[in-house]
Amino acid sequence: MSESQLKMDLVGGDFTSREADLLVIGVYQGGEPQAALVRCGEEVEREVRRALKAGWMRGDVGEMLFLPISVGNGLAVERLLLAGLGKRDGVTLEGFRALGAAVVKACERSAVNRAISLLSLDSHQGIAPLEVLETMAEGAWLGSYRYDRLQSQGKKETPRHRLGRLVFVLPGEKIKPARRILAWVERIAGGVALARDLANTPGNLLTPEILAKKGRELAERLPVKTTILSAQVLAQKGMNGILAVGQGSANPPCMIVMEYRKGGDRPTLAVVGKAITFDSGGISLKPGAKMEEMKFDMSGGAAVFGFMQAIAEMKLPINVVGIVPSAENLPSGTAQRPGDVIKTAKGLYVEVINTDAEGRLILADALHHAASFDPDVIIDLATLTGACVIALGSQASGLMGNNEPLQKRLRKAGERCGERLWPLPLFPEYQEQIKSVVADIKNVGGREAGTITAACFLSRFVDDSRAWAHLDIAGTAYDFSGTRPHMPKGAMGVGVRLLCRYAMTERV
Repeated sequence: MSESQLKMDLVGGDFTSREADLLVIGVYQGGEPQAALVRCGEEVEREVRRALKAGWMRGDVGEMLFLPISVGNGLAVERLLLAGLGKRDGVTLEGFRALGAAVVKACERSAVNRAISLLSLDSHQGIAPLEVLETMAEGAWLGSYRYDRLQSQGKKETPRHRLGRLVFVLPGEKIKPARRILAWVERIAGGVALARDLANTPGNLLTPEILAKKGRELAERLPVKTTILSAQVLAQKGMNGILAVGQGSANPPCMIVMEYRKGGDRPTLAVVGKAITFDSGGISLKPGAKMEEMKFDMSGGAAVFGFMQAIAEMKLPINVVGIVPSAENLPSGTAQRPGDVIKTAKGLYVEVINTDAEGRLILADALHHAASFDPDVIIDLATLTGACVIALGSQASGLMGNNEPLQKRLRKAGERCGERLWPLPLFPEYQEQIKSVVADIKNVGGREAGTITAACFLSRFVDDSRAWAHLDIAGTAYDFSGTRPHMPKGAMGVGVRLLCRYAMTERV
């Protein structure tokens, strides 16, 4: 898996004797430097203020200015990097994530090996030093991610130089908790990298069988028990939703079950992730344009993998079951047809109206199977509907479910980690749209409210006595705009940080 070479360290109190290639200092809009500048000494402060007064930098968000400083200034560096923070009253946690990545990229472009950041030495409009550390470190690691393994050596886009070490300066009394924070941020970022790697891998290199192998490898190095339900076992258990989706491919479907149980008597959290390793739409074939992006249709399953790795490496005292139903949706002489009726593991008969609405079919069996572990909470993640992309774009994932307190907690976790959620209703009237004439339900409910009716379909396979939340990540799972420095083009690894934040806060 892709791993950043970037190492991070902490220093408390005096940093002036710490050798590095440059020192990073924040500047607010209007040319006002952060308070920590005074700790650099009068000579350095004078040079910085002279440059700002001359208008060399405004302090706008994302603005960067390399500034050489006089030798013998009392610091063990000869260059500064002034980083724009924007308006003083407009700084945000997400802004610091983006800044962490932007600093790394600026250092890479300028052949910097070691950098020291003073950003976490101050509070910024209520954002405390430890929060600055957490978000900047997270952004730095996320932004340093690369997926270039499939490029020949001479074609790699990876910069010729990579920042080797980033040191954060904090008040001395904050160092001990800061070390804990930095340790778990690194593990969460590693989980995101795993999820990104899996989702970025082309369909010919990541079939359901290969994904199952990744689950076994996870169990070999971490306290995770992995069980693979083969196509034969799925048939024995009546999981015809998964089998129907995969029957058109030469690569058989499977279900990957990963158990992490370090919570003793604590309740169990079940996390279910859709993993269609490639989605052509089946007989209801998708348009050819951008079909290559359908390798990302396993991003929900990838998030479950990343989440399981992160919590196991953090050794969280919780109980989690990760369930990843996986199939390849292709057209062939053996593929399911529009009009087919399948009997799911729960016993409900489903009329297949559109074979491109396949994700809900594999999730139906997976959600039913999740109940066998008697979890208190079930959360599923899926690139489920194009309608969600139209409704929310790439700024938030859709959130639906049967338990309002659970949804509130997930939204709070999402706001804190930068993976925002937006709720949509599941009014009983929407259930009418998935009624079938020939079966119990059909797998699409028409053009209107497509994201909601997909969730209504899933709700039929969840016991109302269990708290359940459905996250439609179709619009947030991948992006090629490159507008956010901590979100490189391709897979975002969305869901890993959200689930980790939820699990750490709730101690489920």
